[in-house]
Amino acid sequence: MSLFDSLRRRSQAATTQSTTQPAPTRNSAPAPEDEVLTIPEITPAELMAAQRNGAGPVIVDCRESYERKQARIPGSLHIPMNETPLRLGELDRSADIVVVCAHGSRSYAVTGYLVQHGFRALSLAGGMAAWQSRGGEIESDYRSQR
Repeated sequence: MSLFDSLRRRSQAATTQSTTQPAPTRNSAPAPEDEVLTIPEITPAELMAAQRNGAGPVIVDCRESYERKQARIPGSLHIPMNETPLRLGELDRSADIVVVCAHGSRSYAVTGYLVQHGFRALSLAGGMAAWQSRGGEIESDYRSQR
C-alpha cells in the first residue's frame, strides 16, 4: 500500500468517525481516536546548528530523482515519498531523522507517516527552498557547489 493510500484511508476513517460520533462536550477529553497527530518541524537554522555541532541527524530527501539532481543536502539519503512504506527497513528507529522536500509539504506528510511508525522524525520547515535561501550547503549534478 502506498503512502498516499495510507493517508487517504486514514482521512476517510477520520471523516466517517467524526460524522457518526457526538461532538465532545467542552470539558471532556478527546477520545483516543480523535487525537491529533502533531508533526514536529525543524528550521533550517536549527538543522545547520546541529550539523555544525556534530549531532547531525539522518537526512531523508523524499523528493523525486529529477528534483534531487538539481540540489540536495550533502549526505542525505534518497527515499522518494511513494517508496517510504517499502523502505522503512533502511531507517534506524533510534536515529534522529529530518525529512526534506522542495517546500515542506511532502516532508510534512512523510514525517507524519514515520512518526506513526515509531521513528523520531522531524520535517524541515520550508524544505529545500528555505534551506537554500538561508545559505544551507547543497550539492548538485548540474551546477557548481557552494
